[in-house]
Amino acid sequence: MYLAMLGVVAGLMSCGQGVEVVTTDSGMKFTVLEAGSEEITPGDMMLVHFVARDVNDSIWMDSRTDGIARPARKLDSLTVLTRGGLEEVLFYVKKGDSISCQVPVEKVYGNRALPVGIEKGSLLTVGIKVEDAMDKEAFQAYSLEMREKQKGIDAQKGEAQLTTDIELIDAYLAENNIEAEKTKSGLRYVITESGQGENVQSGQRIRANYAGHVLNGAFFDTSIEEVAKANNKYQEGRTYGPFETAIGVGQVIQGWDEAFQLMNPGSKATLYIPSGLGYGARARSAEITANAILVFDVELVEIIAE
Repeated sequence: MYLAMLGVVAGLMSCGQGVEVVTTDSGMKFTVLEAGSEEITPGDMMLVHFVARDVNDSIWMDSRTDGIARPARKLDSLTVLTRGGLEEVLFYVKKGDSISCQVPVEKVYGNRALPVGIEKGSLLTVGIKVEDAMDKEAFQAYSLEMREKQKGIDAQKGEAQLTTDIELIDAYLAENNIEAEKTKSGLRYVITESGQGENVQSGQRIRANYAGHVLNGAFFDTSIEEVAKANNKYQEGRTYGPFETAIGVGQVIQGWDEAFQLMNPGSKATLYIPSGLGYGARARSAEITANAILVFDVELVEIIAE
């Protein structure tokens, strides 16, 4: 068992030569694989990396996947005795410690549903590296800095994904001899039937029919019963008909907020929506995977009078 515990942390951080077994007040044991030196005050925030493995050495949790150390508050001695688990172990660590311990799976996942393959009452072997520790004020400054840094990372990823999406959309349009209008956001659209009257204004409510599929891919939803049946997406008990929503206020995806303001009542259009104007990196269904490019055929039935 000792070798298994050592192997858990070996992939997480490099270990020093000294090894110490610490027993907590409740009787839990953990192995110090590399000793830090700076005591941590109860109430301070720790930044930790961790890896959790089951008895088959399969990884279930690993903070290294995004390279961001996780925050954990050092609780006071009375509180940790009532909670136990990792919180109790973290009460005893120092800044710079690398440790390994075995913890009941319920103490790791709390009230969350256990992953398939992990049985209730089983033990996870957890390797922890205490990267840093700081008081409340320092942690608030650190958190702000990390949020700003993440915004920059997300913006760069978004720009790169938008470039990719536009290339794919434009290639699809060229291959299918489709001439589409373009907007600065990356939206491509074709007005297939003209309407009458003024275009939709931000904040107005509309009723619209729609049918959607992913670019070069599967159909996923429609407001039209006949289209749903034709594409094996009919749902018993659902009321089909024009969809009602406000435009320009974030009630629908950004691609719709923008596109419907280019349309007037009675008009029809086909929309080619980059993933960032749709659901982004979130997978919504088997058809709408992460970074899916969406295509909608839409009809603006009416602008609802206030």
